[in-house]
Amino acid sequence: MRETGGRAISTVFDVTLCLLLVSASAFVIVGAQSAEQISNNKRSTAESTANVLVTSTAEVNYTIRTERESLSRRNYGTFAGLLTEAAVANTTVYGSELTRTSGVFETAVENTIRERTAAGNRTSAHIVVRWRPYRNAHIRGVTSIGNSPPHDATVHAASLSVPSGLPVVRDDAVDAARRNGYRGVARVVATGIVSGLFPKHSTSIALRDRTPVADSVAGRFRRLRGRYDADSLDDGNDGDGTGTRQMLVRTMTTAVEFELRETFESPEEAARSVSVGRAELVVRTWSM
Repeated sequence: MRETGGRAISTVFDVTLCLLLVSASAFVIVGAQSAEQISNNKRSTAESTANVLVTSTAEVNYTIRTERESLSRRNYGTFAGLLTEAAVANTTVYGSELTRTSGVFETAVENTIRERTAAGNRTSAHIVVRWRPYRNAHIRGVTSIGNSPPHDATVHAASLSVPSGLPVVRDDAVDAARRNGYRGVARVVATGIVSGLFPKHSTSIALRDRTPVADSVAGRFRRLRGRYDADSLDDGNDGDGTGTRQMLVRTMTTAVEFELRETFESPEEAARSVSVGRAELVVRTWSM
């Protein structure tokens, strides 16, 4: 995704790194079909809603407030793409959030989608987007709109695989499994995650940007150092963040390798589970 004004840096980087760089209740969706059409075709409501999410587009405007200033940001994309970016922005490591203010973007996305859909339909929906770089990963992100359906409701569901905005590395992981086993798969996964969350060019720009931006990126590096016990990180003071990214890859590789060995019976099975570049979008619908 690129923001529609200003520098062309992805919103995934914007929100997941520091929310400074650039780019709820039961939820009712009408989507591409009228309320009458959906009422007459209940079995297709989940699929229809998913179709709306991947084909409809919107612009999201939000404001990031720091100790020094407020920055107005905007981003344009499909509903599904915006939700996925919000999920990645909510990335946690061992349950601890990496970005304390990712809720600003997440709320803006939710409000925008709600405003762009019509009320009055008798079908409710619960939408969840989950990003996991591999099964049972300790690093993951999720966002959702709406409450879970009532226990006595007849629920219809649809699931889609959507791009996460991070590199697609499964083929590389499969090759690495043959050559270097679990360690090779872990390094491919770690490299994909770090390069996706810390793009080299964007990080370089951020560290040379306005002071609040550079300070926030440095703070992000410190938080990741704490999550992975990377005590030798230099907090991004190496100019373009290259040293920091390399250290993150090394420390994350160790953590990921341990988890892969605990979860999968073979390196090949672990490699087939890799989904750094994909996220899962699940829609559940039911009649009110």
